[in-house]
Formats: sequence, C-alpha cells, structure tokens
Amino acid sequence: MQIYFDESGDFMPVTLGREKFCFILGVIVPETSMKQLKTDFDLFVGKLSRNEFLKGEPKGSRLSLEHRRLLLEILEAHRNVSFVPISVNLGCNDASYYSSAPSRIRTLIENNLHIDSTYMTTPKRAEFAKRIGKLSAEALARLISYSIAVLKSVEGIASRYHCEQFHSSYNPITVTFDRIGKAGGREELILKDGIFGWIDHWSRRMPLKRDASVDESHPLFVLYGDKKEGQLVFDLKKMLDGQIDFADSKLVWQIQLADFLANTLSQTINDCNGSRSYRPLFRHLYRKSALPNSTPVGWSV
Repeated sequence: MQIYFDESGDFMPVTLGREKFCFILGVIVPETSMKQLKTDFDLFVGKLSRNEFLKGEPKGSRLSLEHRRLLLEILEAHRNVSFVPISVNLGCNDASYYSSAPSRIRTLIENNLHIDSTYMTTPKRAEFAKRIGKLSAEALARLISYSIAVLKSVEGIASRYHCEQFHSSYNPITVTFDRIGKAGGREELILKDGIFGWIDHWSRRMPLKRDASVDESHPLFVLYGDKKEGQLVFDLKKMLDGQIDFADSKLVWQIQLADFLANTLSQTINDCNGSRSYRPLFRHLYRKSALPNSTPVGWSV
C-alpha cells in the first residue's frame, strides 16, 4: 500500500489570532489499484491545456475549475483510492512560539540524553538535537504537520482498509513526500529520524484509531502490532522504518496527483462563501476521505 503527499500553502508562522491555513493531502493507493489509476491519470493529463503546465509539469495551482471537477469525478470511480486531507491553522500560536521551538526542543532532547530510547542511540539523539536546533520555524511547522499526516494515514488504513481484499497490500506500506529541498537534506533526515518518537508520544495520550475488527489476529497487527501496558498498539517503526522517502514531482506521477488534490482542497476550503464556485467540490473530497469513522472502502453501500 502506497501513500503520496503534497502540500498547498506555506508554513510561515503568523501573529496569534490571525487565521492562516495550509494544507497537506495524502493519496492512499493499494498496489492492486495502481495500474488502472495510472491509465486514468495519463488520460486526464492529456486533456489539460498548455496553461495548466509549468516548465513542462502539470501543476495543481494552474488547473481549471472544470478540470478539478473532472479529476474528482474520475477518482470517485476508483473506490479503493482514498485521501488524507489535513488542514493546519498557523494562527493558533504566535510566531514567537514557533521561532523559539527548535532551540527549546533541542534543549529538551539534550537534557534527556541520559534516558534510554528505543528509537535512537544516545549519539544519534545528540546529533538529532543539533539538527532540530538549526531548523527554521517554518520548517519545523511543516515537519510536525507531515508527521500528523502520516499518523492520520495509518489511522485511515486501520479504519478503512481492514477488509480481507486488502490483507495482501499491507507489506510494504510506503510513504512518499514531494521533495522540498536537496536530497538527503536536514529536513528529510529529521523527519525520518524523529517521526516514530513523535507519533509514539502523541499516541500515548490518544491511541491511534482503528476498526474494531483490527484485533490481535488481524494481518495489520500480525505484521506491525505490539502490546504496551496491556493495550494493542501499532509499532510505527516496524511499519515504516526505511519506507519513508522524498521524491521530485517531475518524476513521480502520484505526487503530481497529490499536488492536484492538495491545491483543490485549499481552493475549496478557502472558498467557504462560495464566491468562486469551488465550494461544491467539497462533497467529492469528503466522500473520498480516509479519515476514521468513514465507511470502509472494501464494503458496499
């Protein structure tokens, strides 16, 4: 099972109380659905005008409203493909909170180097702390948002892809983000090293959601499950270690698809008053959401 992410908007913090939204959208694609999705994606791109390309690449920011509508209609025919829409309001905290966060997190990690970690050796955690301390506020906000998107994607799989037809698709589960800097740069290294500890910390307070059928005998738990303090939990390191990557959208059509959808989500949410005719697209995006409490995609309705 493969998950592809792209974003719309920047993660530059703003003054407290001022609303500023940015969006991340993931596309979950079981391997069995990839071939037909690629065929339909190519047909869709073939319908785009020259104005919807930038330097030879189709871009979500340039799609016409009619083509956005067509894309969502095409994707509704792909029942086993779903979306993970994440919105982030950077106005919930003051810009100073974000700007001081990298140094505060570095200090916290360095003050706890004496505590054993199941995720990193002490020297690796010390190096990780230094890298965190050098992040910009924008980069840290983006990486935390990416980690939340991955968490929600795992919840989506456990909530909507638990049916037997997907059991063979669980190994491997891969995550690919649109590359935002140079390959192997600081942000990529921090996300790959830090995401498991972050999600583990968050899920202690709020366990990852899953369908009731995803119990100890379910293939997802057989592959990636663990038991902590008597509770069944997912071991995200077991699931995704070595399976998180960044790639250039020019080379990966699935990231181009995620770009189309992330920008469409942004345009739709920001058209809450309906003045630009994007608002009706929301029902299409909502129907494809993989977030928990939705109907499993393997079921008939």
